Amino acid sequence: MVIRNHCYPFSIIITIFVSIVIQSTLASPRLHFCRHDQRDALLEFMHEFPTAKSFPSSWNKSSDCCFWEGVECHNKSGQVISLDLSDKSLNGPIKTNSSLFKLQYLRDLTLINCSLQGEIPSSIGTFSGLEYLNLASNHLVGEVPVSIGHLTELEGLSLGENSLHGSFSVSLANLTKLTRISLNSNNLTSTLPSNMSGLHNLDWFDVSENSFFGPFPKSLFTISSLVLVHLEKNQFTGPIDFENTSSSPLFKLEDLVLASNKFDGPIPESISRFLNLQDLDLSRNNFTGPIPRSISKLVYLRHLDFAKNKLEEANGAKITAPSLGT
Repeated sequence: MVIRNHCYPFSIIITIFVSIVIQSTLASPRLHFCRHDQRDALLEFMHEFPTAKSFPSSWNKSSDCCFWEGVECHNKSGQVISLDLSDKSLNGPIKTNSSLFKLQYLRDLTLINCSLQGEIPSSIGTFSGLEYLNLASNHLVGEVPVSIGHLTELEGLSLGENSLHGSFSVSLANLTKLTRISLNSNNLTSTLPSNMSGLHNLDWFDVSENSFFGPFPKSLFTISSLVLVHLEKNQFTGPIDFENTSSSPLFKLEDLVLASNKFDGPIPESISRFLNLQDLDLSRNNFTGPIPRSISKLVYLRHLDFAKNKLEEANGAKITAPSLGT
């Protein structure tokens, strides 16, 4: 007697159907449907600058704005979530009432080296979902808007190589998701916040080439995620101290540059806690006393510079060499 399995043909049909669906999904191009309000906002933003020729040729009404150069949309909603116009010569300011601020779903705004002028408008703080803001290498002036402190989702802030002045906004210290702060090469003049330990995700902190002053920011070194700290070419004063740093000996810090300030006092033995240091530059300060023996524990060092200080060898003789080597 032959027993027929009636389920067998049905299972074959299901298998074939699933296979066709999968192949069809993989073969179909990803579709975008640019929202008209988003497209119009982008085109209005383009016409706010002296010449629309600075923008990519793909920016026109005849094509889906989600495929325009420098634009990225959400796959489902069609909302613009990223705008990157790096190296486009915009040659103008971002207006306070710019159509840019109609793109309220932006997560990434990158306008590096765009010849932007004027001040950073306070309206920048309305991008509630913004995660990355990069306006580096422009001609921006004025102060860093306090409203940036409203960007609670911000992970990266790069405003370096402009002509910004004023203070380091205390509101920045409340942005707990920040992993990178770059304010280098501006004209900022203030002390740093006394407590920056709330920036517990920070791995990159660069405020070099400004006019920051005041004591060594000890609270910064309680952040165990730090990889790079650049404080060089400022006006910081007083001794440096790492006694209150993370207790973990596997501290992640690799790059510590404190050169060209007015730090004084001895170089503390506790600097050896940063076992992963590769670049240590304490040159051009007023450090005194002997070089800590604990430096020998920093086995990954590739660059070490103590030049132009008032250090002494262990026997009390002054070190006159311009550098201790690299």
